[in-house]
Amino acid sequence: MKTRALPAKRQRKPEQNGFAGVSELVIAAGTGTLLIIASGMALQSTGNLIKQSELKTTLRQNSINGLRLLRSEVERSMHLIINKSEDFSDDQSHINMSDSRYESIVKECKSLAEEGNRQFKPIFGVKMIELDQPILYGISLDPNTIKSNGVQNGSTGYTIERCGAPLNPDGKYKETSNIFLSRVIDSVGAIPCRKASELRTGESLSSVCEENGPTKGEILMNTDLTFTAGQTPSRSEREPAIRIETDTNYKLVKFIDPTEASENQEDDSIKESFINKLGVGDKEVTYQPLYFTAFARADKRVDNFGEEGKGGPLNGAFFQNITSSNVRFVIDGSGSMSACVMWGDGYGSWRTFYDPNEGRYRNTRRICALSRMEALISEMTMILEQLPNNTKIGLTSFSSSGYGNNKEWSESRDSLVRLGDEGKRDSAIQFVNTLDNERVTRWGGTDPWNAIQKAFDDTETDTLYLMSDGQPNRDRSGGNWSSRDHQPTANYYAGENNNRKHAGKDRALIVNSTSLGIESPWLAKLSELTQGYYNQIDKDSLKESQEELS
Repeated sequence: MKTRALPAKRQRKPEQNGFAGVSELVIAAGTGTLLIIASGMALQSTGNLIKQSELKTTLRQNSINGLRLLRSEVERSMHLIINKSEDFSDDQSHINMSDSRYESIVKECKSLAEEGNRQFKPIFGVKMIELDQPILYGISLDPNTIKSNGVQNGSTGYTIERCGAPLNPDGKYKETSNIFLSRVIDSVGAIPCRKASELRTGESLSSVCEENGPTKGEILMNTDLTFTAGQTPSRSEREPAIRIETDTNYKLVKFIDPTEASENQEDDSIKESFINKLGVGDKEVTYQPLYFTAFARADKRVDNFGEEGKGGPLNGAFFQNITSSNVRFVIDGSGSMSACVMWGDGYGSWRTFYDPNEGRYRNTRRICALSRMEALISEMTMILEQLPNNTKIGLTSFSSSGYGNNKEWSESRDSLVRLGDEGKRDSAIQFVNTLDNERVTRWGGTDPWNAIQKAFDDTETDTLYLMSDGQPNRDRSGGNWSSRDHQPTANYYAGENNNRKHAGKDRALIVNSTSLGIESPWLAKLSELTQGYYNQIDKDSLKESQEELS
């Protein structure tokens, strides 16, 4: 297979009037596959998909486009291919990027990059059932860092690039065609150099930050991308601000905080992998976090606390078929959402999780690659990135009164907010990504009543997406919750639709509900009475959906 570079071409996605098929565009749960016709067309023309821009909206949209391409291939793949510091077992040779069977594709991708006077350092590959060779994703330099004489200009950024077989417009791979190397995410940031005032006692500025320090190319050459305990190494000054985590079965790709707090340091100033655009004198023009989580073959395994095959679901389409332009999301922020559903390799610092089997919090040093909350945050982030500009939304997280996750997105406290208005989409995404910020034991319990009532009281809202992973701690009056409350609670809220009007017209609220990990008869009844759907995500439903695919 010969190699070639793709000609530059840019595609502009038209704005839609509605948004449907979230499960296919977000994480493909319930189907195990992803419709990638659009991505297939885009992947053939990504040689210059991401162009630098000083406008934040353009940078955000470009990163979304690139993440869509990456997501489409991760989710249709069988497993990842990586380099890791630990030994591979005999039955894991197919995961080892250094295995002889992958030698040719790695060499070809690096050679193709060298034709453009730059590097290609693979981070991971994705193995497709229909391809002999994997698709590789790696770090390179922004072509704008290369001057005509081949000298690198260190003031610009890194890129994430894809190398492998092209796709037809119908989503099928063209294995007999030349492979190509194309930019997927541009303007990947670099870890900034600290100022002298930020150094702790005994520390000095690293040599990479000195005036005559190494070029970006030299830094990239020495950047370690080997996985250890399921994570690529923490990044240091001027290295790419991208760090990736996977799970014990090498099916998860998750972008995480590229830096770690040092000893005796409670926290670090960088919270997530990111892209940014620099201006004159390395002045930051704009900054955009990179939120990304995807699973190979929409993995359906479920784990309990330390035990395989039991407990909560790995992933699911929490909210499906979003067609409304006036919608509120009411999501569970309680401590039980910290339950781990996908474990990583090895052990790290102590961390608290909810154990659904024992119904209590537990501490462990075992690395959790993904919790229920992180899975929800990932899907909500993708939904908010995909919804059309004319969509008006509200966001509320419910838990116990006075606890950290009993909160509302400030922008939608008084009314729905149009996502297309300046800064609103980014603000909504930022709110969702704060739901796992506090200590788990401060998230709170399950008290959804005020949030649900507010959705009914806001007559501008015509659709409510309601999600919970547990039974309410109390009934609407503050008494003990029991099965006797199921029908009366559903009847009460359905009755709130009587004579509900907006702008002089009847407007009943449709309630689409999702129960995570348990059966919820009251949610099922509420959705039935309000003409919505009820979506139960648990071990049995995941098994059934997988059998339907077989």
